Amino acid sequence: MRIHHRFGVLAAAVLLTFGSSAAFAESDAPGVTDYSGADGTAIETSDITTALAVPRGTRIEASAPPTVRLPIFFEFNSATLAPDGRALLDKVGAALSSDELATFRFSVEGHTDSVGSDAYNKSLSMQRAEAVKTYLLAQGVPSDRLQIVGRGESSPVAGNDTEDGRRRNRRVELINLGSIE
Repeated sequence: MRIHHRFGVLAAAVLLTFGSSAAFAESDAPGVTDYSGADGTAIETSDITTALAVPRGTRIEASAPPTVRLPIFFEFNSATLAPDGRALLDKVGAALSSDELATFRFSVEGHTDSVGSDAYNKSLSMQRAEAVKTYLLAQGVPSDRLQIVGRGESSPVAGNDTEDGRRRNRRVELINLGSIE
């Protein structure tokens, strides 16, 4: 299933799933492809590659680097990846190893909802980013291409007053930092 191309008509998209149909809505942030509300099984390797790639010779804008928000889930109150999270990370590993992305470095950023203390969420988000990096290393992505950041609850993409909003805030973002060279 082809979800979206960031350099096409939409600047960025959110995949919204309603039963078996999918619809798109623009993201509020330039350069961001937001799948945080998506069913991770609907996201394809090519969708991740397209969201993070830049055309050859194009300079990555520091204010809007190619970013993808992913619904990578963990066990409750832990940095242990849930089975759906591992399945999606298999696709991420394949995307990062593709010819289009093999020469780029990435930031793996963990985010949480607002349940719990700020300090606890910051620590948990860092542990989750580390778990994602460890998984991607096992998929063959070189460690010098990945850095991790724990953002905690500081950058919500939805309100924390509903379960759906909290679920969307518990996410991992991959940000293209530019060429290795």
